[in-house]
Amino acid sequence: MGPEFWVPVIDRLPDYPMVCANLGFSGTPFKPVTNFPLVIAHSLGLMWALINLPRPWAGLVSINGFTRFTRINDFPGFDPNRLARMRSRLCVDMSTVMDDFLRLCGAESQKPHQYHKAALSQGLELLAEWDTRESFSRMDCPVLAIAGTADPIVTESHTRACFSKVPLVMKTGGKHLMPHTHANWIAQCIVAMHQDIFVA
Repeated sequence: MGPEFWVPVIDRLPDYPMVCANLGFSGTPFKPVTNFPLVIAHSLGLMWALINLPRPWAGLVSINGFTRFTRINDFPGFDPNRLARMRSRLCVDMSTVMDDFLRLCGAESQKPHQYHKAALSQGLELLAEWDTRESFSRMDCPVLAIAGTADPIVTESHTRACFSKVPLVMKTGGKHLMPHTHANWIAQCIVAMHQDIFVA
């Protein structure tokens, strides 16, 4: 997804200035220069932010996020063999891989030329290799984790393994694209977090 993914939430928060990162899967990569931000991250964006955005942060709202993606030992993550198959198929048939993934997420398929194959391949590699659990454990700012009980990408057990020590809200029936499917509610959560940090 690109920055346009956030439009439903941004449209509901006209009084809050926001700057969107672009991880380069579509469009030009862009890493914001931030000063004590309230970081709002979705999915892989959480690990990307933990690695790429300097601290201190004012706070963090994670939506459908994770601190490690793949299953390892007793950590209940995504099946690494399934991810490996996606990586091998991507080079052969990017369109089908993206259609299958977007359909699983609950999104409409998009034209293949909107995506950069090299960036997508790197993204799948990062999902396989990155582990930010230790970095996340050292967070020294307020954190709110939001996830859905019906997310087919990041299961409830996966989510709870990532966020066992921070406030976690599990939305009944929520899936992986909650900034779209629950935009009003997500915006309200962000406003409440912002007020707790900057007004209280």
